[in-house]
Amino acid sequence: MKKIISLALPLLLVGAGLLVVPRLTATQPTRTATTTAKRQAKKPVASKLTLSDLQHSKKLTYSSIIYFAVKHSRLQRWQEVSDFKLGWQVEVYPRNGGAKYLVWPDQHIQDSAKNLAPNWFRFKDSQHVLYDSMIVHSFRKDQTKTASLTEIVKQINADHAAAKVRAMPQRLSVVTHK
Repeated sequence: MKKIISLALPLLLVGAGLLVVPRLTATQPTRTATTTAKRQAKKPVASKLTLSDLQHSKKLTYSSIIYFAVKHSRLQRWQEVSDFKLGWQVEVYPRNGGAKYLVWPDQHIQDSAKNLAPNWFRFKDSQHVLYDSMIVHSFRKDQTKTASLTEIVKQINADHAAAKVRAMPQRLSVVTHK
């Protein structure tokens, strides 16, 4: 009798387990592709840059102008200000009813480090920017380029760089001279 019980008991436990396990798995909800997709965090989509954005923030305007010069102007010396981690210093000098904007590399640059004439830009009118780049060790005429703010904004959006440009004002300091 002990032999029968010792043989029957394991068979009975295995049989009971086979009955219980399918019921437990059947009661758990199944995960579908849509459930998983809903739980994944969506990446925030940076809104496109607009001319209106530039009208509301001078620093964003300067950042857009610098980004365009570094990435799309083909003026070689503008690469001197291409370090997005160091940032930039823009010095504003009033001039004949307008202003000249000198662009220095490094947000925290000191006057003692300002040895060579920097790149600069100015507004030809409310919608056009004139870039200037001195050619070092040469008596040739400065290199220039003109771009409209519309062209600059379109290019930034085409580069999918609106978020990058929106982050630039944090690393940009502006010094205004009178």
